[in-house]
Amino acid sequence: MYFAHDEPRPAPFNADELTHEHAKDLGVFLTEVTQQLRASHPEGSFEHRAARTLHEAVAVHLDALNECFEDAEPVTLQARKAAWNRLMFIIRSWEGTPRFDAYRWRLVLHTDAEAAVEAARHLLASREKAAQDKRRVLEGS
Repeated sequence: MYFAHDEPRPAPFNADELTHEHAKDLGVFLTEVTQQLRASHPEGSFEHRAARTLHEAVAVHLDALNECFEDAEPVTLQARKAAWNRLMFIIRSWEGTPRFDAYRWRLVLHTDAEAAVEAARHLLASREKAAQDKRRVLEGS
């Protein structure tokens, strides 16, 4: 089985950019992986049970993510970001496999563009303060 996109879609960066389509594509990938694992081991074996457990765990997380697309309220975007990132940690070990879409399946850092800008401002301010502190130390020497 090989998972391929019909057309490339932009990688999500903020939680408000994530869509049902991102969740669906991720779900297809994870279903294919767990089905392949289950098919390659006899039913009842340790490996088959582990693959089934992974499948169920992923389904729970996908359900939680899919509940976060009803609106774009700040609390919903926070929940969407958290649900997406939990899935990213689960699938991380498949990075580098032919079906893994590293371009799209990555951690989401911010809830929306405003939060991203605020984080960038905070980072710049902290770097400026560190540079000023360093100048003071060097000038004092």
